[in-house]
This record gives sequence, structure tokens and C-alpha cells, in this order.
Amino acid sequence: MSSGWRPGRLLDPFKWLVQLPQVWWRQWWEARLHPREQVTFTQRNLYILPTPAGWGFAVVIMVMLLASINEQINLGYALTFMVSGAALMTMHITHANVRGLSLRLLPLRSLHAGDVLRVGVVLAHTGKRRGRFGLELRVTRPIAAGIASHEEAKVECEVGPASETTVEMDVPAALRGWLDLPRLTLQSRYPLGLFRAWGYWRPQGRVLVWPALDPFAPPLPDSASEVPDAHTVRPFIPSAEMPEGLRAYRRGDPLRWIAWKKSSHALAAGTGLVSREPAAGRTPDLWLDWEHSPGLQGLDAEARLSRLASWVILADQQTGMAYGLKLPGQTIECAQGSAHLRSCLDALATWGIVEPPPRRKRA
Repeated sequence: MSSGWRPGRLLDPFKWLVQLPQVWWRQWWEARLHPREQVTFTQRNLYILPTPAGWGFAVVIMVMLLASINEQINLGYALTFMVSGAALMTMHITHANVRGLSLRLLPLRSLHAGDVLRVGVVLAHTGKRRGRFGLELRVTRPIAAGIASHEEAKVECEVGPASETTVEMDVPAALRGWLDLPRLTLQSRYPLGLFRAWGYWRPQGRVLVWPALDPFAPPLPDSASEVPDAHTVRPFIPSAEMPEGLRAYRRGDPLRWIAWKKSSHALAAGTGLVSREPAAGRTPDLWLDWEHSPGLQGLDAEARLSRLASWVILADQQTGMAYGLKLPGQTIECAQGSAHLRSCLDALATWGIVEPPPRRKRA
């Protein structure tokens, strides 16, 4: 039997009708949660309801009470009221187990698309009497990551008296651009699991996701021209020990720049290779051009961004090479260093992305 028939197959086209109220509810609830740098759970932002086990326990108590009334059993009354009092006591303990806890976010780092963002959260407890046990921190995975919004990742933790605990949550980053941090939920069913107390927190922060690295990226293109213009060169200051037109070899210089005759004498004297200085005492820089760099033709926009990101990292790893980036409508001049590398990656991450207007606050 290869037909693949199953009982609920006829209802598959109508699943969106069942999920639509849930999506509306989540959107309405997300709109009410304003981003905050940190949050402290109090009676105003903490909720509690019975769990399925708690509702079953309530049914058992009602049955015991009805049986005691029907049979007029005093011992049944005592047992019913004693169990009910214990349940009410656990409700207060569960609520107090979360009340007073504070959450704050650790600094975040940018990453490449396809990697997993490690979100560090610090749980702080200022009380000195007792710790907080049976805590669960859940993160709602974003829809943009290719995962259903109702699926959550959770981390169990505990906080001692007057102490802090750091937990890390994994958030997939599948697309380049700005990634808003998802909603976090702190909950507890301690001690008996009859009640669930929880609170929401939407961290105020976002991470810039760089383009994914191209695993099949070719070597860096040789964009140096024999007669470079003013925008593709940088001045060179010759030293007193080296004649004009020659300089010490730098990692990344093409083989055709090496002066082999002078290099042989330099190697015999115990020094390194010697490279020719282009005309006018200038050194050509490497330009990574969206339109003209070889190796980018035939690729779509995202593939070009991935390859350019890989080339930018390769160029930064080559000591002594200044490189620049040319994108449609944006140019980053040639430079070196970690700050220049980040500016190039940030430009690749935000290229073609329109920032949404800030949402107005209701009066």
C-alpha cells in the first residue's frame, strides 16, 4: 500500500484555519510586550494557572468533597480540606519561586548567516532566605529562521540565595540583516507541578547577521592594474635604505612584482625578497567590486554577497594588504584593520535592506 493515506489527510488544507487564531493571538501579545534592557518579575507581570495535573487534582478534590457530603463522613471532610489547603499552599510557593527574579542580557556578537546565535542571559536573585528551584527559561524561535513559531527551546536552571546564574540559549540565524531577539519566557512548576507560574521578557537588542561564507569561494581576484588611478592606489613612502622604485616584499604581492635579480642579492645578504614599486611610487590596492571583480558573474545577489564576505575575510588575513569594497550605491575606501573588516561586513549585511520606520507609541 503506497497511497500514503491517513485519516486526517482531508483536513490538511484547512489547518491554516485552526492556526489563524493562534497567530493573531501571538501577534497581539507580541505587540503588547515592549522591549526592555532588563526585567524584574513582580505581581504585575507574573501569571499563574493550574497545569493539566492541577486541573486533574482539582477534579479529585471535588469528587472527594461530593463523596464526603453524600456519605456524611467527617474523616472525608478532613482529608478533603487538608489536601485542598496543601494545594493552595503550593500555589503560593510556585508564584513566589519566580517573583523577584531579574533577567538581563549579556553583550552579543555578530555572526554569519547559517550559524547559531548564543544568547547569554543572567538570572539574578537578591533574596537571602532561600534559592529558586525548578526554573525553565524558554525562547520562542523566530519564524524567519525556518522553524515554526510555536516550537521553543528550553534550559533548566536554579538560582541560589543572593546569587546569579548565567544560561545560554540558541537562536538560529538563517538570514542576513538585523535579527531582533525573540521573546523569552521564565516559568516554574515547583514544587509539585500543580501550578505553572510564568512571565515574559522581550530583550531590547538586535544582532547584525553577516552574509553566509561561501565554501566554494575562489582565491582573491588580482584587481591590481598596471596604471592605477587615484582611487585605486595609496601613497608609498620609500625608506632611506631602499632605492626608489623598490620595496620589501609584502605577503600577497603578485609574483610579477618581485625583482628576482635584486632579491637574489638580498637573500645572499641575509634579507628578504624585494618587490618592484609601481610607477610614481604607489602601491595598487585590492578592490572587491560587485560588478567588475572576476568570479562574481552569473551569481545572484545573495551568492555575490556571500562570496564578497569570504573575500573580505581572506584579504584581511593577508598582512599588509589594503582592500576596498564597491557595492551598488556604496563604496568603502581601501584600508586595513579589524574596524575596516567589520565596516565591510556590516555593509554587506545591510545592503539592499530597508529599515522599517519606528513604531509610534500609543498615548
